[in-house]
Amino acid sequence: MSTPQQVANLIPKPSPAMAVDAFRLVMTSANEWVTVIRQERTKRQEIGAWEKTQLGIIQVQRDFLLTALDKTFDERRENFRRLFDNLDTALASDREDAAAQVSDILGSITELAKTSPFKDLKSPSIVVQEFLQGGRVIEL
Repeated sequence: MSTPQQVANLIPKPSPAMAVDAFRLVMTSANEWVTVIRQERTKRQEIGAWEKTQLGIIQVQRDFLLTALDKTFDERRENFRRLFDNLDTALASDREDAAAQVSDILGSITELAKTSPFKDLKSPSIVVQEFLQGGRVIEL
């Protein structure tokens, strides 16, 4: 016998039972594939929903921080304005303690200038806690 004939003899002849088994195997594989595809689509939808939620949270935190920083800088601007107004009044004053008052006001201006609203800013939650503990109201 030739080699191809020997190989052909080793391969079993297809029977109806083998055809049914092969068909079942194909159907089982196809069903598994469909199941996996559905599960992965569901996971992608869940990830998409989570992403939208997280982006919304980030946007709210961003808006809050920007508003808080605007209010903080408004407050600092007002504090500087008041201090400089007091400095002008003290410089124009004829009182005996005017020099000491000018010195105190200049010290206050210097201290305010040295501080930064960003120095303790590490996370949005810290800013929120500080505003809540301070009893401040921020109008959005």
